[in-house]
Amino acid sequence: MNQQRLKDQSEMPQGDIGAEQVELCPNGKLLQMEIPAYKNEKLSFEERAKDLVSIMTLEEKVTQMVFNASAIPRLGISSYNWWNEALHGIARAGTATVFPQAIGMAATFDEELLYKVADVISTEGRAKYHEFQRNGDYGIYKGLTFWSPNVNIFRDPRWGRGQETYGEDPYLSGRLGVAFVKGLQGNDPKYLKAAACAKHFAVHSGPEGERHSFNAVVSEKDLRETYLPAFKECVIEAKVEAVMGAYNRTNGEPCCGSETLLKKILRMEWGFSGHVTSDCWAIKDFHENHMVTRTAPESVALAVNNGCDLNCGNMYLNLLIAHQEGLVSEEAIDRAVTRLMETRMKLGMFDNPAHVPFTTIPYEKK
Repeated sequence: MNQQRLKDQSEMPQGDIGAEQVELCPNGKLLQMEIPAYKNEKLSFEERAKDLVSIMTLEEKVTQMVFNASAIPRLGISSYNWWNEALHGIARAGTATVFPQAIGMAATFDEELLYKVADVISTEGRAKYHEFQRNGDYGIYKGLTFWSPNVNIFRDPRWGRGQETYGEDPYLSGRLGVAFVKGLQGNDPKYLKAAACAKHFAVHSGPEGERHSFNAVVSEKDLRETYLPAFKECVIEAKVEAVMGAYNRTNGEPCCGSETLLKKILRMEWGFSGHVTSDCWAIKDFHENHMVTRTAPESVALAVNNGCDLNCGNMYLNLLIAHQEGLVSEEAIDRAVTRLMETRMKLGMFDNPAHVPFTTIPYEKK
């Protein structure tokens, strides 16, 4: 049990009290209590996130791995919806500035312009987020995790999402992707203004109607020279906080459960330390369309074991069954939830708002 002690106000130290918090008692004295490590702003986000996950139950952990994460009142965790879009403006959350589609902005070849556009988008996103929070609105499209930019290479006109990309050139896509990520995430040394997400990893540009079953067969040379460079720059240079897997398979592996893409390249080669999210309802494609697994528990285990931390969809609710069947360990779940909590902490969601520079952005900036 945490130690508690009373002190007169005159005995209290000035300024930051570190790992302690104080409350005023009815008798006029201050009650000073030790606080858990995950609330201690002096510790690193990684240390805090690990501490928070260590005191969650397995069931609580799993509820944090779907896009509409549940509240955990006993730990002071509010519900959070990870799904938000910012491709060319804040999507679906009221009035916002609408910029040209990404393919149009790419035609300017102007990195500084893309940075400024993303900076405006994240400013409006912060203004909206804090107003929604004040009104108890935790719904979809109301968060600070933006699933943008789309740095896929647009080669096939049958793909219905080409307007979201920066075109067919790997170099231009990388430069504009880096600028957009930096504009969204801001330049504060501690906190993220918003969390950007480079998508869809990788080789996602085939026929739209076949995206849930398509196998993109690509040579190592074309993979490295065409489809990966923009992602690599977003990860290594821009420090993008999130990466979203694609619906398709790449060389036989479903992208949201690909050992090659998510473990060997993204994390081991590039040193990515953020979180990975699936595309929406992509995990069920493993057994329903790609036919690489037989059951939902097998599919979620394949995704988590290879580093997909968040599920846009509801398949990860099968993780308890997968764990019971010995398909995924609690340690693998812990790694995923720790990454997710770390992102939320970088956004200031567990800290005193007065210490987070973006909380003062007024709603008028929306």
